[in-house]
Amino acid sequence: MTDRTSPIASAVDAGAKPSHVEAVRRAQLGLTLAAFALAPLPFGSVDTIWVLAWVVVLSLSLLGRPLRPVSRAQFRILIAFLIVCAAYLVVATIQIVPGLSVGPNSAAWQRAGELIHLPISPRISARAEIPVVTAGHYLLLVTSVLAGFWVGTSRSNAETLFKVARYSILLYALYGLLARAFTPGLVLWQPKTAYQGDLTATFINHNTAAALLGAGVILWACSIQQQLRFIGPLSFRLLMLSPSNEAVGIQIATRAAAGLLCFLALLSTGSRAGLACAVLGFFAAILQMVAGQLRLRLVYGLLIAAVGLVVIALWLAQSQSVMTRGMFDEGRWMAYKHALRVIVENPILGIGAGAFGDVFPAFRGDDMSMWGVWDYAHSTLVEIAVEMGLPIALLVCVSAVVSLVVVARAGTRSVGHSRTFLCAISGVMVMTYLHSLIDFPLQVPGYSIPFGILLGCGLALATRERGAERDEAVGYR
Repeated sequence: MTDRTSPIASAVDAGAKPSHVEAVRRAQLGLTLAAFALAPLPFGSVDTIWVLAWVVVLSLSLLGRPLRPVSRAQFRILIAFLIVCAAYLVVATIQIVPGLSVGPNSAAWQRAGELIHLPISPRISARAEIPVVTAGHYLLLVTSVLAGFWVGTSRSNAETLFKVARYSILLYALYGLLARAFTPGLVLWQPKTAYQGDLTATFINHNTAAALLGAGVILWACSIQQQLRFIGPLSFRLLMLSPSNEAVGIQIATRAAAGLLCFLALLSTGSRAGLACAVLGFFAAILQMVAGQLRLRLVYGLLIAAVGLVVIALWLAQSQSVMTRGMFDEGRWMAYKHALRVIVENPILGIGAGAFGDVFPAFRGDDMSMWGVWDYAHSTLVEIAVEMGLPIALLVCVSAVVSLVVVARAGTRSVGHSRTFLCAISGVMVMTYLHSLIDFPLQVPGYSIPFGILLGCGLALATRERGAERDEAVGYR
């Protein structure tokens, strides 16, 4: 009878297990990268079938991920994120509990029962249940942030993510420009129903396309700055004269061309908010990189920021889309005013998750144009306040600010590739958070998935820098 636990067999088993685990992790990384690159493709993934498909893909990318060790700072970030998600879920659940009703919806449920002559249990929500699409969007945000977080626990995986992010957005920009030139009346193979003269790439709405293209501009710009920081004034003048520097020069020129192509596509969207927020995000990212590299004092950083904001405001005022259509949309401000009425009547628990499109028509005033359907509030924060109440809206707002502070501070204090990654992500965060105050890019899965993955990656990288000694102790690479 032979001993099956021989040293050779044990060595083979020990070697086989890590290779199997590594293969699973590579497959999960591939799923995350596929979600990032392909989510914008099928018309922004707004259809329910695509929402469910990406939930499944991102969920599979998370299986077994908690087995990777994390630093204490990363663990705290994870717990804080899950607490915010749990609070949102608890309120959404309370809203649909039968028999639990406060506020104006109680009378509405009673009236509905009288009209159909059936007993109906009142609820806080204006809907009897949470819509499938709303639940799907919630799960997409949670899974995309967690998937990006686990990518960010590995520096090499984060670098792969940034390459995929840059080149996938570049391809969408290239397609958008070609489609605008040769098939201006189509989005992929479907006829356009709006924004006939604007670039929308694979999205229905030009503002969402502008958000994705703006992220591409920021990512490419930071990658260029990363290359330039290795070149001094003298070596820059001799860059193209030395054969050893030829590859670097070509790389810088190629990245600059890619960034300019994304910026040209951004301008072609005709989105005023998208352009303004992208420029502000770009400025924030570059300012952080320069401030971190030169170790600028806070007062000098604030002075440069103030001058930059003035220059940006003057430049935006001269842009064609702003000059022809103005900076502000009067109808949108009217929608905010009437949404405020809904918030005043339901300040604590809101009107129900996903119920904005059902309730807002009753509050829509005569001062608003009757054209169009307002299924979104055109402000993600306002819509959260309407549907979920002010406490959840405040919690989400504070969480967004804290996440930006965490990533931005780490970006200015880190070095090398980490600084590039973190500053780029913080610039994308600035752009997205500002844009979400006046539009709904985060409510379109084709953009919310890539942003969630970048956000999670940025939070992991930022807290990894703070726990560097612990990470090195457990063998991080």
